[in-house]
Amino acid sequence: MQRLFGGQVLGQTLIAASRTIDPERVPHSLNAYFLRPGAPDVALDFDIEVMRDGRTFSNRRVIARQGERVIFEMTTSFQKPEEGLDHSAAEPLDVAPPEASPELGEVFGRRFGSGVGYIMEWEALEVRLAGRPEPTRQGGSMRAWVRTKEAMPEDRLLNSAVLAYLSDMTLLSVTTVPHEVEFLSPRLQAASIDHAMWFHRPVRVDDWLLYDMVSPSASSARGFSMGTLFQGGQAVATCAQEGLIRVLD
Repeated sequence: MQRLFGGQVLGQTLIAASRTIDPERVPHSLNAYFLRPGAPDVALDFDIEVMRDGRTFSNRRVIARQGERVIFEMTTSFQKPEEGLDHSAAEPLDVAPPEASPELGEVFGRRFGSGVGYIMEWEALEVRLAGRPEPTRQGGSMRAWVRTKEAMPEDRLLNSAVLAYLSDMTLLSVTTVPHEVEFLSPRLQAASIDHAMWFHRPVRVDDWLLYDMVSPSASSARGFSMGTLFQGGQAVATCAQEGLIRVLD
């Protein structure tokens, strides 16, 4: 049965938390656990706990339920923007541009057939694979270009929520790159366990973002991966995720 996409829960929960916070404050970090698979045809209910409202920061804890089942938990922090020290890692240079990169749906279709179900969850996104995923000294490596197909409004919170949505895309799959098993193979049981994210700078998700992902470790049927999202030559967000990658008989 199709499961609710984890990125959708991330984005919706972030919006729910923001409804209880001064609109001047914007999200700068979140830490979340995917506790149970969600159903795509059942409404989400959010229980929001006010943890702190300080002079600069606000913190919330959110539990997402479907009926009586708790499926997701998130703590998130918001900050009133202020001036300060500023530096950024450089965007990778050895990357094919979006127009020279194949669409991810086409790549998956050639490898797994036209019935790849969860590609439907990304219909609002344009995703292009920037080079061939490959093992490196840092573990598995994958890069992708991504943006929304439709124009987005000038709304920093909404752009951050969509960024959280797309941050869950492909991140766990990089954990299988060094191994002789395909992420979409029936031999692999895969699911996100937790997800952390830091929002560094304002972003426009209707403009190209480069998602640079690595997997430094996999063990005990769990894979760990990290990713940095770049736009305009600067890091706009960083993500880390651990997930189940259980090889089946």
